[in-house]
Amino acid sequence: MEQKLQLMENSIIPIYQGRAINGDYAHEQLVNARELWENLHVGRDFATWIKDRIERYGFIEGTDFSPIQRKSTGGRPATEYFLTMDMAKEIAMVENNEIGRMIRKYLIEVEKRYRELLLERTKAKAERRTLTDIIKELVPDSPHKQWVYKHYTDMVYKTVTGYNAKELRALNNLDEKANVRNYLTPEQLKAVIRYEKIIQGLLSLGMSYEEIKSVLTERLPMIKGVQND
Repeated sequence: MEQKLQLMENSIIPIYQGRAINGDYAHEQLVNARELWENLHVGRDFATWIKDRIERYGFIEGTDFSPIQRKSTGGRPATEYFLTMDMAKEIAMVENNEIGRMIRKYLIEVEKRYRELLLERTKAKAERRTLTDIIKELVPDSPHKQWVYKHYTDMVYKTVTGYNAKELRALNNLDEKANVRNYLTPEQLKAVIRYEKIIQGLLSLGMSYEEIKSVLTERLPMIKGVQND
């Protein structure tokens, strides 16, 4: 699995986000089997343990897990296994001890938060399309009209996070074409949706960019817990 993984959460065990193991879509939560093994305090060496679990419970490479070779540091390169959340939960459960049950519960809670995040992303996409349509309809044509949406987007990001889109990509080590919204928290996405709805309404009232900017940055109260220090 050659892909860039983003660390999503690092509480009881690290949770990563990357392309789905079966390649179907762009984002999936993944667990490093070695880190799971370390936190389960298994009394066997890692390689023996993970191979036994794969064989005993019928996990399938390319569906439930993906092995990757670490770079050699002089000896034989170690193999890492990235697991789907379902496989990680099952492995934690079959350990049949308190730490295994705790980790399984933690993984379930992470999945719940991730579903909420996906819902907010879906809402944010809908609002973005609506804002784009309103800009096309109401903003006068000019050689610079193609940049109008970018300016409003940067205004919203700056209001919510303190950074524009380019700065957020740099902070998160993202490609210049990466979708910044995929790296915002649910609270930040809710704030983005709120501000884009406000911009839609103000555009409909005939306000200019500078007037809208004044409303967002000077008159509206900041959303507690979203604005960066």
